[in-house]
Amino acid sequence: MDKKSRVRAREKLCRDCEACIMGCSVYHENECNAELSRVTVEKDMERFEFHIRICRQCKNPKCIAACPEEAMYMDENSIVHIIDDKCTRCGQCNEACPFEAIFYNKEKDRYIKCDMCTGRSEGPLCVELCPVGALTIITIKSSGE
Repeated sequence: MDKKSRVRAREKLCRDCEACIMGCSVYHENECNAELSRVTVEKDMERFEFHIRICRQCKNPKCIAACPEEAMYMDENSIVHIIDDKCTRCGQCNEACPFEAIFYNKEKDRYIKCDMCTGRSEGPLCVELCPVGALTIITIKSSGE
């Protein structure tokens, strides 16, 4: 995966198969549990529409600015991370995220978000598993997004 990439969600293609959700939870937590995924899909079954909630790796992340404990940072590849040991679970990052892409896991008492499967040479597993191409990788332009 190229540096300065992010996951792009093309919601009109999503069919709510949940492959992205289950793959994410297994990769990060070794458990097939939607509550442990860093990507979720909100469903509007009346319209058969799906809203994919995943971190957009913003150029100027509001979540980082909102964190009073400096428990979030952007790495050299423009990926935003949460430092679990510094996080006080105040939820200000969650409230600040315009994409509703930071999730509180009650069972594990921590906030989680997409980290682009950092350390996985093939890139984010959710993209690889999406059978319809609703999740793809795009490169962030040097001028930012």
